[in-house]
Amino acid sequence: MSVGTARTSQSHRFNVAAFAANEHGSVAIVFGLMLMSLLLFVGCAIDIGRIALARSYLTSAVDATTLYATKKMRTEGMDAAQISPLAHAFLDANLKGAAKLITVTGFDLALTDTGTGITVNVKSELQTTFARVAGINTIQVPQTATAVFNEQNQNVEVALQLDVTGSMNDSINGARKIDSLKLATNKLLDILLPTTGNGGANFRVGIAPFAAGVNAGTYASAVTGGSAPGGCVYERRSTYNDATDAIPAGSDSLKTVSDLGRANAIAPPCPANATVTALSSDRSKLQPTVNALAPGGWTSGHLGTTWAWGLISPNWSPVWPSASKPAAYGDSTTRKIAILMTDGIYNTVGGMNDGTEFGGTFGVQSRARAVALCDAMKAKGIAIYTVGFIAAGDNAAAADTLKACASDDSHFYQAQDGDQLFAAFNDIAQKISALRLSK
Repeated sequence: MSVGTARTSQSHRFNVAAFAANEHGSVAIVFGLMLMSLLLFVGCAIDIGRIALARSYLTSAVDATTLYATKKMRTEGMDAAQISPLAHAFLDANLKGAAKLITVTGFDLALTDTGTGITVNVKSELQTTFARVAGINTIQVPQTATAVFNEQNQNVEVALQLDVTGSMNDSINGARKIDSLKLATNKLLDILLPTTGNGGANFRVGIAPFAAGVNAGTYASAVTGGSAPGGCVYERRSTYNDATDAIPAGSDSLKTVSDLGRANAIAPPCPANATVTALSSDRSKLQPTVNALAPGGWTSGHLGTTWAWGLISPNWSPVWPSASKPAAYGDSTTRKIAILMTDGIYNTVGGMNDGTEFGGTFGVQSRARAVALCDAMKAKGIAIYTVGFIAAGDNAAAADTLKACASDDSHFYQAQDGDQLFAAFNDIAQKISALRLSK
């Protein structure tokens, strides 16, 4: 019994050496430590994902805000101080869906050094979740964007062909077409030649109103070889340069008297007050022409196109004053653009048609000459936008010539009322001025 008791007592004796060598408990400790690290890693990964989501929200909102602010500067003549609170509110509205994710802590808006755009700097922070375990409570998420007009700083020459024929006296939804044209044209000038910054320094615009003829004003003498009563001019005396931009001179100079003495001649021949206005970046020289637009006469569209091309053709340089001389073709620093607007079918040559909207043989000639001129312009690298102010019920064929003249389908616009005409000119101006995010 004593022997058994001794064995039993020995079997329950605590074995210090064995306990020290036993590793089963340390596995649990190591596992616990690994689990904590794994949870922290997963938590940080979740916060990193939230940061990526926040940055995506912020990038989209800041980009949109910068474009919005730059448009305000360009189209409404606002300065940075006026735009800043509006832009901040715009940003907040765009971030409304992410309000629980990020908090804006700083907002700064300033004109770019060139004055052609705006830079927006936004500071924001994200409240962490799992990363708090590591003592990281917030993470800073800054974002910057710059939007500019004419980013490449190119010179831009824009020629406007504006229809001031008799049908522009018609009204759509209570507004005369001619009044809608004035509003749309002034909007285009607002965008291309803004009153703030230096956004319009590289832009020059010229205007060529037309009806049965063109009122060349003080430039009539230079293209006719002598005096031109009233400044009214028509086609070339010869036809071999009808589809070119050769300067009118000598036997190829423009006529000062149309065929109005013949049967079926249409009066009035020329816009009374709206004269051709050479390229200028000075709105004070352009807006009087726009404000003087008055309807009357038939539609000699090819004459309007001839003069629109002449405004930006280096071959016509001797006609224009020094500040209005166009750049050479192929000049990589200059873009040349023509905007051709009409509200009806081209139907008149030499001040004559057959008394119908289509204009018979004269209309066929006018439309063919216009398309030939457009083809030649495009071959010189001139971008052509066309706008048909063609109301519901008007002859849809009026758009055919304009579609053929446009650089492509995206450069053709059809407006059925004044609002659509305004939108078309606004869109063209935005495209010409090339508003874009630069970084």
